[in-house]
Amino acid sequence: MVYCINHLCTLRRNPDNAKNCLACGNSLLINGRIRLLRPLRSLEENLYTNTNVFEVEDVGTKSHPESQIRVMKVLKWSEPKLVELVQREARILQIIQYPGIPESARDDYFTFKLKDTLLELHCLVMQKVEGENLRQWLKSYGRIPQNVAFDWLSQLINTLDVVHSSGFFHRDIKPENIIHKPDGKLVLIDFGAAREITSTYLAKVSTNGGSSTGLGSGHEVTSVITAFFSPPEQMNGQAVPQSDFYALGRTFVNLVTGMSLMDLPINEKKGRLIWRKYAPQIDKPFADLLDDLMASSPGQRPQSTQVILQRLNKLPYQSKIYKLIKSKKTLFIVLVTLITLGLFAGFKVFLPLMANNLVLQGKKSEIANDSQTAQNYFNQAIEYNSQLKLSVSQFYLEQAARHFNDFKLAKKYYELALKYNDKDISAYNSLAVVCWQLGEVACALNNYQQILKLKPNDWEGYYRLGSFYDQEGKEDLAQEQYKMAIKINKKAVPALNDLSRLRNLKEDYTQASALALEGLRLTEDPKLQAALYKNLGWAKFMQNQYNEAEKYLQKASDLDSKRIDAVCLLAQVQEALGKIEDARLSWEICMLARTTQQDVFKWRQELLDRLTKNGSNAIL
Repeated sequence: MVYCINHLCTLRRNPDNAKNCLACGNSLLINGRIRLLRPLRSLEENLYTNTNVFEVEDVGTKSHPESQIRVMKVLKWSEPKLVELVQREARILQIIQYPGIPESARDDYFTFKLKDTLLELHCLVMQKVEGENLRQWLKSYGRIPQNVAFDWLSQLINTLDVVHSSGFFHRDIKPENIIHKPDGKLVLIDFGAAREITSTYLAKVSTNGGSSTGLGSGHEVTSVITAFFSPPEQMNGQAVPQSDFYALGRTFVNLVTGMSLMDLPINEKKGRLIWRKYAPQIDKPFADLLDDLMASSPGQRPQSTQVILQRLNKLPYQSKIYKLIKSKKTLFIVLVTLITLGLFAGFKVFLPLMANNLVLQGKKSEIANDSQTAQNYFNQAIEYNSQLKLSVSQFYLEQAARHFNDFKLAKKYYELALKYNDKDISAYNSLAVVCWQLGEVACALNNYQQILKLKPNDWEGYYRLGSFYDQEGKEDLAQEQYKMAIKINKKAVPALNDLSRLRNLKEDYTQASALALEGLRLTEDPKLQAALYKNLGWAKFMQNQYNEAEKYLQKASDLDSKRIDAVCLLAQVQEALGKIEDARLSWEICMLARTTQQDVFKWRQELLDRLTKNGSNAIL
């Protein structure tokens, strides 16, 4: 089976012996050398992306005389900014020859003209790196120990040293863009967002702040953003070489905790992730380095890869000192010395030490699946030192996070965590989510209500309860909670958005529009803006204001390509406007895209009912 390169082709799969695509007639041997074997990203999921990526057979060139399996990126549109990015990526891969970066030669970048169209596809062929990306690796093996983290960080900093020294920086470091090869070596991939480090570029960053809206926004300095990994300055179109360090630090927090970054709490005053307690295997010197990499300001981070390499060289010695200070043997020697000097006055002084030892024994028992013995140890420890309740609760929270995919086990650990600390709002919220996943509605509701008892003026608590009722189909109860959230905090944009959606469902389109417009006035978050524009467009559509509806729904889709509900609504608006070809394409995306948005399923069924009733050609 070989694939057609034409992304507009209606049937892209072809038999191995075909020379030209049976559907559109384009050659299946691209540039006289490349055969597309299989897509590395689902073609159905790629409707909104600018590129297709294929595993290909390269039958041979001057630089690669033997046939080999490689990877090819195909730019679907000749938009100048997109072409500039893929050309820059090609140039980077040609310039930098290093084991930690995919290989690509000068003749690996070329264009391909599609038959009977004006479209010219820009193609980049590169080395196929065997292995799995670190997101997949983490899913398979869990969080990494410190020795692995040290090895991987050292490899990647050496790779970045070569990249930065060559006059570029990456701008999109994340687990998905790092491949772990079978021999343990790491390769940094996807340089499509990379920039050159030039005085001209840095001048643009410092003077006009770049573009905060991505490609085609008017500035020459464009921003590339990956949620939770991109630093603050990059979100404002002001990425600098030190931006790579921030993304790398966050990548390693993800790897050493085994947790999604969105699930980690944040120190509101310092704006830093609170992650160390979820990675007990990482000692303080190494953790300090990761936190320095993730400093909120580029000037607070290490200023070069060489500075980081120097700190990495010192880490083994610093870790030994730290372990020596923390070791039981060292503690025993200190205690004996103090006793000898007569600084201990009676048995009570030893109680904290005994309590800590009991906690340690309890943790070992729980890890060995002896829960009852563990709780006996913990309860005895707390009798000696009541302050250990929080430590025991935190231990159970860590166990719950580690086993979150096993909902029954996670529920047990969250309940135990709350037994020792019944004031932990985040634990109640997590327990509510787990209960809902288990179908235990009463348990979920009870925990959401418990949050409100602890913090009655917390708008987010009312919003979470409203979302729960919303998911359960109890729309009137959901509206009450959303209104309470807005009453407490008039800037509660998520509540404004969801209440707007429910008013659309209640056919109160004037109120739905007002709520959406108020939310748009208060937020600059693209995801929230997309949801609000969708609700606004929905209301305008139902009021027969089709041109306005089309404008708002297109805006929603542009801001968030995963808002399939906006596309489904847009299809209906385009149909009402008589834009049949546009409607057909929008309906196709609406029907094929993967989504969990509940309204989409209703609109899909309505379309199927119409097609069944009127015939396949009656609507479009």
